[in-house]
Amino acid sequence: MFQKLCDQIKNASISKKILYILSSAIFLFALFILIGFLILTRSNNQILYQTSSQLLSYSTKNISDHLSSTQDMADFMMSDATIQRELGRIKDAPSDQTPADSYSNLHAALNIYHQRYKSDYIDNIQIVTPNFTVTSYSMDSHIIPSSMLQDLITEAKIQDGRSLWITRYAEPYGIFLVKSIRRIEHLKLDELGILIININLNQMMADISASEQNENSISYLLNNGEQQLYRHSDIEALTELELERLPQNSYDIQTIGNEQFFVVPASIPATGWTCYCLASYGNMYNDVLTFQRLFIVLLLCSLLLCLILTKLLIRPILAHFKVLIDKIRKFGNEEFEIMEIPYSYKDRHDEIGILHQQFDSMALKIQTLVRENYETNLVAKDAQLKALEMQINPHFLYNTLQSINWRAKMLKDTEISAMTEALGKLLRITLSSKNKDSSLRQELELVEHYMTIQKIRYDGRLTYETDVPEALLETYLPKFTLQPLAENAIHYTLEEDSDDCLIRICAQCDDSCLTIKVCNTDSRFEPDLLNKLLSGEILPHGFGIGILNVWKRLSLTFDKNYKLDFYNEDTFAVASISIPLNRKETEDGTITNC
Repeated sequence: MFQKLCDQIKNASISKKILYILSSAIFLFALFILIGFLILTRSNNQILYQTSSQLLSYSTKNISDHLSSTQDMADFMMSDATIQRELGRIKDAPSDQTPADSYSNLHAALNIYHQRYKSDYIDNIQIVTPNFTVTSYSMDSHIIPSSMLQDLITEAKIQDGRSLWITRYAEPYGIFLVKSIRRIEHLKLDELGILIININLNQMMADISASEQNENSISYLLNNGEQQLYRHSDIEALTELELERLPQNSYDIQTIGNEQFFVVPASIPATGWTCYCLASYGNMYNDVLTFQRLFIVLLLCSLLLCLILTKLLIRPILAHFKVLIDKIRKFGNEEFEIMEIPYSYKDRHDEIGILHQQFDSMALKIQTLVRENYETNLVAKDAQLKALEMQINPHFLYNTLQSINWRAKMLKDTEISAMTEALGKLLRITLSSKNKDSSLRQELELVEHYMTIQKIRYDGRLTYETDVPEALLETYLPKFTLQPLAENAIHYTLEEDSDDCLIRICAQCDDSCLTIKVCNTDSRFEPDLLNKLLSGEILPHGFGIGILNVWKRLSLTFDKNYKLDFYNEDTFAVASISIPLNRKETEDGTITNC
């Protein structure tokens, strides 16, 4: 599946590939933005959590301070001299003889404590003795039912002098701090009475909530692990199941009723109760949700806009590639035509301009090569036709020479017969195309036939001799190397009205070098003849062309590994050729050695 997808992308058009690349880039960019948005949202929640934690910490500190202050008051009352004395008098007096001023003294003491600690939301303070109950004065005090009062007394006695918070009557009476008052005098520690302090929890929480209200509603929930001690009116719909789902350590976002709250828990140090701060999250959540929807809409619109802009922007670029493709297809036909376009790419230096320029240059070169190849083929065909014609002409010439030779033999004219036979062999060697390479033997044979004709022509004035070892006859030598030199010797001797001419060809080998000398009498070579012919100081007309022809053949065959010298030695003019000693295979496949 993945390989198939890769093949589809690989074979897709360049426009689709660009769209794939940009779409992938936009998708990754959108993904990064989404991740950043989530991080921002989490960071915003963290800030809200820190703010709510600070607010809740302050609130729980207030609650803890009020409760701790109440406990401190209870401890102070335990050790209060007036309360100890009056309760001791009541305890020690007969049951029917209660001191008359004890009640008023206790009442006055309770009022003092009540007024002093009233800011800690103390509704009333009671001391219950077997004889009577003393209550501090308060218009807001609730009348405690006798059954509930008896229950508070029982709980206090069980604690044996320790302070106890009783919360099961929080609605509607508030919470109670109960404590058994023990006699301190002489460490008797007998029970003198029961101290009951009533705290208006609802008023405490309402005042704390009211002091911390802002544009986002803050609600509090107080829980002691067994029951809800306080619940703000905004969260009256909180069920037991939702109460169980409230977080214990960190913050959470929960739906209570039809509204969302940002919930942060905190513990009250004085009692170990848990206080929850619930900040209204509805507006914030709606803002976040709106922003999320707006973000998605903008992202989709951006993606669509990017695709449209990509289409519009790459269209001019792809148009140039389309032109290039059309030019390639047009040029790819059998006629190799270059398509003409109105737009010139000569002045463009970008990649598109370079591609078009390189293609146009390549197309022109190919056209030139095709034209040259076509002309070469025409020349080759013309050469083949001429070669066929030349195959006919030599046959006609050979047959004619054979007829002349046969006629001369019939007339017993040996000179004409010898000349005709030599000329036929000379032409056969000269015009033969079977063997492009030659050997010293074949070159000497060619010179021998040429000399036969020249001897008859000059009627005994020409002498020709050779001194070539048999072992050197199969040495490689370019074709038509010796005959032009022999012809040049005859030209500068016999044709210059000289009486006699001796032409001698000798050869010798020295290690890997073969030296061939063509010597003739009655003529002299001009000093530095070859260089003067090459430089143009001496014009190469007539037989000088033969010398240059031999030089060119040797140069093409042996590059710089040869020597061609013209000098005078005693009575001879010497043309010397020095070439590498390369053997030529004989007809039986053997190679001769020097």
